[in-house]
Parts: sequence; C-alpha cells; structure tokens
Amino acid sequence: MCSSRRLVRRSILLLVMLLILILTVACGSGSKSESPRPASAPPQPAAKATVPANGSVKPLPELRKIIETAQVALETKDLPATEGRVRDRLSARKGILSSANVTLDGNGRRTGNFTLRIPAGQLLDFVNELASLPDVIVRQRSISSQDVTEEVVDISARLENMQRHEKRLREILATANTVEEVLKVEKELATVRTQIESTTGKLKALSGKIEMSTLQLRISEVAIITETNFFGKLKAILRDSWVAAGDVVLYLIATVIVLSPIGVLVAGIWWWWKRRQKMKTMSNPPPYASNQPPNH
Repeated sequence: MCSSRRLVRRSILLLVMLLILILTVACGSGSKSESPRPASAPPQPAAKATVPANGSVKPLPELRKIIETAQVALETKDLPATEGRVRDRLSARKGILSSANVTLDGNGRRTGNFTLRIPAGQLLDFVNELASLPDVIVRQRSISSQDVTEEVVDISARLENMQRHEKRLREILATANTVEEVLKVEKELATVRTQIESTTGKLKALSGKIEMSTLQLRISEVAIITETNFFGKLKAILRDSWVAAGDVVLYLIATVIVLSPIGVLVAGIWWWWKRRQKMKTMSNPPPYASNQPPNH
C-alpha cells in the first residue's frame, strides 16, 4: 500500500516537473518570437558640412554660390559685323551689354572693348559660341570661378541679426518714457539702419555677380586674319614690317617739313656770314700783297 502511494506521488511529481519544463520552453520560444525587432533606419542623405578649426560642424546649403568670369580676345576683318553677331547671341541668351568702347588707331583699325553679363550656367557655352563665329580668330580665352557660398551665408546671418536688433530697438523705443531714452535709442537705431543698408548692398552686389556671369571681350580689327601656323606668322611679320617701314618714311618726311624753316634760317645766317667775310677781305687786302715785286 505504501509502495503504491509512493509510486503515485512520484508519478505526479514527475508529471508536474514535465509540465513545468514544457511551459518554460514554450514561454521562452514565445517571448523570443514576440520580441520586436529593431526596424532598419531609412538611409539619410549625407549632409554637407564644413569643419572649422574648433571642431564644430557647420552645415552648408546644397546649392553652391559660384561667381564665374571670363576673358576673350578676338581678331576679325570687320568689327561692326562681328559686334552685331555677338549682340545677337547675347540677346538670345537673355544677356546684358554693360559697357562698350570702340577706338580707332592711326592705321584706321578699330578696337572694341565690351563688358557682357550672361546668366549663370551659360558662360562656357557662350564663350564657345564666340570662338565659332565666322571670320574670327581667338587670341585669348580664359574662364575662372570663385566659390562664395560661405561668404553669402555669413553676410545673410549678420543681416538677420541686425534686423532682429532693429526690431528690438523699435520695441524699446515704443516703451521709452524720457526724452533722453528716446534720443539714445534713436541714435543706436540709426547706426543699425546704416549697417543694415550697407550689408544689404553687399549681399545684392554679390547675388548679382552670382546670377549674372561677367565676360570681358576684346575685338581687334586687322587687315588680314593670320592663322597660328608658321607661314601665317611669317606673312604677318612681313606685312607688319612693310607697314613699319612706311611709318618710318612718313616720320622722316614729317621731320623734314617741321625742321625746314630752321634749316632755311641757318642757311641764311651762314650765307650772310660768308658774304660779310668776303667783303672784309676785299676792302682790306693783306699787306704783303702791295709790296710784292712784279714778275719779270
């Protein structure tokens, strides 16, 4: 009887232990399956930033602020015709002719200096158009760019701070009670307004250079467009030598014409002096001439 009870107890105990083991395994697997998985973070775009000397990161705007400038020198047989083609292409690109100066040298050749403004991003294409103009030789072509992004950011930040300071001063002026306080605030307000106007002007000038690129164009008129090869250079040197020789002859003729009155005056003085000397000799013969014995 005792052995049967003991057997039953052992069986119940074994059953309980088995049940506890099953529940433990089930809970562990369930908790593992139900635990939330960390969601993968979406890729973030890399932020552009600069690292100053102090190690702090300063974000910059995505669009860079670039000032582009170019210099082009052309040679042509007909300056007015080439200038007209340049103006047409400039108008097609919504550009602006800021200044134009045409001079004429002693040989009747014209030289034009022009300042052109081209919308940003079109400067290189416009320079290539100028190089492909008919009856034109490119003697110089250069393009440069300057990144002024940080300068624009700094000026804009300073302008915002000045505007906030102006707003605060106006609030203080509205609550001023004495004349002394009013005069003091108005004086500081005038100083801030002057700084705001100056900073605004700098920002506008900088923005204008960014939005419209600058091109310095020089067009020289020549009698014959020479190529850059050996024979073209030789022909140009010979032509210029003949022109220089002609100029020397013209200068000599002009010199003779200018100096001819002086030469006539010097010749007259010389003739008068020689005639005077001759007359003195005739009026006062030498002494030995009268005492000379006659010839037999």
